Amino acid sequence: MSAAARSFATDLPPRAAALAAVETAGDVDVLVVGGGINGAGTFRDLALQRLRVLVVDREDWGAGASMASSRMAHGGLRYLENGEFRLTAEATRERNRLLRAAGHMIRPLPMAIPFFSHAAGLLTSAKRALGLSASLRERGFVMAEIGLFLYDWFGRFDRSMPLHRAMPGRSVRRTFPALHPAVRAASVYYDAVIDAPERIAVELIGEGLAASPESMALNHCALVALDGDGVVLRDEVSGRSFTLRPKVVVNATGAWIDRANRALGVERPVMGGTKGSHVVIDHPDLLRALSGHGMIFDDGAGRVCIIYPMRGKVLLGATDIPVADPDLAVCSQEEEDYLLAAARVVFPKIAFGREHVVFRFCGVRPLPKSDAATPGAVSRDHSIVTLEPEGGRAFPVLCLVGGKWTTFRAFSAAACEGVMARLGRTRRVDTAERPVGGGAGMATEAARQAFARTLADRHALDSARAETLVGRYGSGAAAVAAFLAEGPDAPLAGAPAYSEREILRLIRCEMAASVEDIVFRRTTLAIDGALSTPLLERIASLLRDEAGAGSPDLDRLIDRLRTVHAVPKLRNASPTPSHPTTVEQ
Repeated sequence: MSAAARSFATDLPPRAAALAAVETAGDVDVLVVGGGINGAGTFRDLALQRLRVLVVDREDWGAGASMASSRMAHGGLRYLENGEFRLTAEATRERNRLLRAAGHMIRPLPMAIPFFSHAAGLLTSAKRALGLSASLRERGFVMAEIGLFLYDWFGRFDRSMPLHRAMPGRSVRRTFPALHPAVRAASVYYDAVIDAPERIAVELIGEGLAASPESMALNHCALVALDGDGVVLRDEVSGRSFTLRPKVVVNATGAWIDRANRALGVERPVMGGTKGSHVVIDHPDLLRALSGHGMIFDDGAGRVCIIYPMRGKVLLGATDIPVADPDLAVCSQEEEDYLLAAARVVFPKIAFGREHVVFRFCGVRPLPKSDAATPGAVSRDHSIVTLEPEGGRAFPVLCLVGGKWTTFRAFSAAACEGVMARLGRTRRVDTAERPVGGGAGMATEAARQAFARTLADRHALDSARAETLVGRYGSGAAAVAAFLAEGPDAPLAGAPAYSEREILRLIRCEMAASVEDIVFRRTTLAIDGALSTPLLERIASLLRDEAGAGSPDLDRLIDRLRTVHAVPKLRNASPTPSHPTTVEQ
């Protein structure tokens, strides 16, 4: 086991201590508003340069679009259709880096593209690649092969996965017997899936705090207003407000950038997000039909959808619909029906429907304001919009517009460079080859298995449990296993893959302040379709016992899970005293 693997731990300070530090901070070099993947990555990079940085999020680390993406680290094959060659080159390189940097949570996945035609879309794609307006109704095999040769070429740096391959009709039917019989060919290439993207945001926050003792982080903390040369922040748990004076503000709130800017007196709109909805399907026949592959396919009307095996279930997405208010974005019943119907285009032999959906979710892509004819034509590239000091605002605001999960490190590095230029500082640490959180020493399956054996021997764990912990926390599993060994433990009722002390550690050491923080962003319980009323009640009880009284409105959370997220078989909470959903630690 490497020194890096021995030393990493996600540990964040107790939330009460973090709040006290922020309330008395006074001045900071940088305030990062938004703790999603781009905000967390920027915080880590700035903290590594030994700046005094504070990151806040009005909800939680990894909330918003970061926890509601397609959960893939990909190079953006579809971006080639819009001529976004720079973005594809950057994304493929960052994907390859992530496979090494965060191997505990990211794994390669073969992706198949089925085709009903060989030549469809050639002329239209050529026009779009040249920046001309054209509607693409169907993609053909030849067009995709040209794109995949480019995709392989862009991904040649730090290559970690095989080149793409063509699959003729006979081979397609042999590999995917449930596929539509009219499919004439397929192409297979490789991208990667992320088991728990929300946890990577948490690990980035922890890594930043460890790198700079003067840096601070506080979730459930909102930017409220401008106050002279400072900003007013409000703790959403206690309701207390306080003022802080930054030299630079980084607005990394994604689809909420315009709203955060208005709190700073800026009325210029820069955002134009679209929502992407997904459903999780529990259907063994559909899972088997994928034969261990993901699949990118046309919905029959020119839009691209994605389906792939995920943690024993099937993830299906995604829509692309403009939204005016990101707070109101949910996966509607109409979107769920659309996604299911789109999947039936390629799998007509399998009967599946609403009754097989165990979870649905929606995120808002932080896209730039655009006059593009269709949402799919809006660039997925990232940029930094700088608002110079003006009026009563004494500091510049760097707005992180756009960006993909896969490119967060490169985007964060660009933001860090922009901030340091403002402060007259130079880079001390490069993040290009740096492991992400618990990814230290975890780049290969052999390394992860060896580490799991060490944990099993050291802490008297059975091998399966040790492998599970390494899969969740990477090299940070050493700290988790040590914590579990310090007291009596038991499987979590309703979700025995987790334990009660494991949940306790999320509360005590990862700033989890609510049931939502735990089921959505510290664990995979929601995305696994594992939620039940007794499970939610037990997690609420653990929060209450560890951190004291809080809001008793567990029934409201259950109602949201039932109506918004389509979680089946939930009943109202039992009428027992105080079931907190949010607590002050």
